[in-house]
Formats: sequence, C-alpha cells, structure tokens
Amino acid sequence: MKISSWAWACALSGCLFMGNAMGQGLRQPFSVRPAGFDYNRFLQDDAASPSDQPAPVVEAAPAQPVPAAPAAVAPVVMGSGVSAGCTSCAPSVSYDMGCNSCAPSCNSCGCNSCGCGLGLDLGIELEDWCLGEPWTLMDLLFGCNKDCAAENGWDIGGHSQWGYQDSPDGAFTGNGPFLNQREWNRFGLNQQYLYIGKNASAGCGEIGLGFRVDLMYGVDGNEGQSFGNVDPGRFDFLNGWDHGIYEWAMPQLYGEVAVGEDLLVKVGHFYTLIGYEVVPSSGQFFYSRQLTFWNSEPFTHTGALATYTASDKLTVNGGWVFGMDSGFYQLGSANAFLGGLTYEISDKTSFVYTTTFGDLGWRGHGAINSFILSQQWTDKLSSAHQFDVLGTDLRQANGAPADFRDPNSYTARDSTGFIHYLFYDLNNAVKAGGRMEWYKADSVSYYTLTGGVNVKATANLTVRPEVRKMWAPGNPDTYTGAGYTGQLFNQTVFGVDAILTF
Repeated sequence: MKISSWAWACALSGCLFMGNAMGQGLRQPFSVRPAGFDYNRFLQDDAASPSDQPAPVVEAAPAQPVPAAPAAVAPVVMGSGVSAGCTSCAPSVSYDMGCNSCAPSCNSCGCNSCGCGLGLDLGIELEDWCLGEPWTLMDLLFGCNKDCAAENGWDIGGHSQWGYQDSPDGAFTGNGPFLNQREWNRFGLNQQYLYIGKNASAGCGEIGLGFRVDLMYGVDGNEGQSFGNVDPGRFDFLNGWDHGIYEWAMPQLYGEVAVGEDLLVKVGHFYTLIGYEVVPSSGQFFYSRQLTFWNSEPFTHTGALATYTASDKLTVNGGWVFGMDSGFYQLGSANAFLGGLTYEISDKTSFVYTTTFGDLGWRGHGAINSFILSQQWTDKLSSAHQFDVLGTDLRQANGAPADFRDPNSYTARDSTGFIHYLFYDLNNAVKAGGRMEWYKADSVSYYTLTGGVNVKATANLTVRPEVRKMWAPGNPDTYTGAGYTGQLFNQTVFGVDAILTF
C-alpha cells in the first residue's frame, strides 16, 4: 500500500515531537530566532550560553550555537592565569582608555561554572568545557577600544570553513543536480568570509547612517554570486571572479538609514529574508543544506528593504527588489515585493513569515511563502519547523514548463518544502541535531534525513560531522557529471567541516 506524501509529512512531524511530548518545562533563552536575520553569530556565543541563533537553533536560523562536551573530560585551560580546575581566576586588569571596560571577568575561562557538572535530567552529568574567550578582528583592530567601537556601531569579522563530503548532496556540494563542479571527495576551502559594517542607529527624532560589505571566496562562492543576473559580466556574476571550483562573491553591499528608534531602511544588495538556512556557514547548525533552500529559495536581492519594530514582540519588513538573486541589475522587467514579519509569541516560541512575489526575474512570475515556528522546550531541547511553498510560471529555453527532473531545466517550477529540526545541548561545547525534510518539486517527492554533532573545540573553532540519508522513490534517475555517476537523490552522504570564526 502506498503512503501519501502528506501522510509521510505528518508522520515525520510526529516523530520529532513524540519523544519529548511529556514533562517539558518550557523555558528558553531565546535561542530560537530564524537564522536568516543574523549571520556570523552562531559560532561566537559566549561559552556560557548554548547559542544564539536559529533553533539550531540558536537564534532561530535562523540560524542559525554550539553546545558542550562529554563529562568525563577534564576542563581544558584556554586562558593564562587560570588553573586547570578553574578554581582560581586571573587578576582583573583595568584599562581606562575611554572604553566601557577592557578587564576580563573573574571567570575568564569562559564557562558558566567550570568543573561543575551539569545535570541533563538523564542521570548523567557532563562538565562544561573551558573554552576561553572568543577572539575577533575587533580585538585586533581596536584592542581595548573594541567596546567603544561596537557601541558606535562598528562590526567587523568573518570565518574560515574547510570541509569534506564524500558525494554530491543535491544542494551546495556539486551545484545541485547540475553536477558541474567536482566539490565532493576532496578536502577544500568552502568559505573564506569577511565582512565590515557600521550599524545604523538613532534616537527618537534622529537619523543614523550605516553600511555593510561582505566578501566571500571558496567552493561556495558561486552560491553567493548574483547568478540571477543571468547576463554575464554583471556585478560579481561571470565577471572574472571564478577560478575553477573556487569563486569570489560579494553577497552583500548596502547602505542603511535608521529613522528614530523603530525604523531601519537598507538600500543595495543584501541577503534574502526567506527561509531558515543561510549562505554563511557560520549561520546554521549543519554543514549541508536543505534541498528546499538550494532549489527553491532566493539567496540574495537588490533593492530596498524597510524594517519596522512595531513592539517588543512584533517586527515587520517590507520592500521592493529586482526579483531573486540579482546584483545591481534588473533582468527584463523583474520587480517584486519582499517582506514579512517576526512575532515572539512568548519567551519560548517565535514565528516568522516571509514572502516575495511578483516578477521574480530568472525564476519567472510567481511567489514563494515561508513559515517558521521555533520552540525552546527546555534549557537544552529546542526545535524549529519550516513550511515553504513556491509557485511560478517558469519556462525552459525551449518554451516547455520548467521541471526539476528535466535535464533541460533542473529548476523547480513549483515546490513544497516541509522541514523539521531538533537540537539538544549536551553542554556548552557539544550540541546534537537532526533535520528531516520532505521536498516536493514538480510532483515528485524527495526526502532527506540528516544527523550531526557540533563540537566546539575552542571559543572560535567548531567541528561539525554529519551523515545525510537521501531517498526519492519517484526519481530513481542516474545523474552524471564531473566524475560522478549514480542516483543522486537515493544515497547516503558523509560530511565533516571545521569553522574558525574571527
């Protein structure tokens, strides 16, 4: 007997909640915000806190957080003047250079309580690791004045990501179903990422100015380029920025204006609001990406976007863009609305809705709607649930309707994505996570099940091993390209990467 796609989706959703439906004391430090709105924070949380991104959750994306490690391991000393057991602290040093403070806190090993076990309600105690304080480019550039610089809106940082996957994954690795870049079965630089910006802020009745520039290099570079320009030589697309499988990209370049305390407007080239996962690898829990993210959602836009803080619970976004994945260029008559809202239902639950509709440029006329619900069940257990719907009139070069399974297109015309995440903080340095996805593109269902662990070796270095199982009963096709031959969407993929944030 054949089980329908919706039955599968309901069953999978139930599985994620089933084991945790009882006795969950709902408390959350709002580690549940959609990753799409805050990049590069996911892996730089203070050791004392689980994370701050998407329910990966550490801020919800939304992204993007990494947890802690098994207990039998003795605390490791990362800072000078701190004993191995963290029983003594480095002397407090104060510098009066016009900053708020440059003195390390007494607990400078970076843990809530180094050496003290944390109960997991499982009869097991795991000690927090002494990870030390994270080092950033702000430390290098501003030294003791970094707090002053941050208060004035300056934000400078980045990350280096190196990784390995043994097979293409239908998304980032291999360029989706196109398989025109052999990025698998080799250890390579995924992302060398650098950003510099000044956040616009203003008081009541005031106006503030800011800007942001992001630059990326690596095998993921083409994902950050403005490939929606289609025409070569426009901005960073097919403009001499590619070097084999390694490419440069400038995914963000915009100015922003703050009007009073509640309104912020950015103009230029920026990341999308749509979805839970993001392009910067430091913005989410997993190394691999959703099929939905890669094949149906936009990555970047060019246009203007306003963000209005209506209350301490509700934030509203709205603006106009040149369709999907454009970079300072309008393909044809591309014009679309981009917007949505974020609502904090409680200190434990958040909801995000985002959409873009109109002439989407290279994706035809249509719309994509994305819904994300994030929940912190306990101090350690969190989840996120995403539902995306894409509908367009996209056609291939020969005039036929686009089809995700057709080699002449390999691009979805219509799709539905239903994705669930479950995360558990073992301690301040080790976090376990799972992701279940049902992606239905042009009437064919694709499933992925991913399990992984984030291990924070230091405050700046995180290692992420994972295993990804893929199956698509309706698509047993053999895909060939760049030395690969196999059923792309019916296989198991192993991957591991390391991210160094700065």
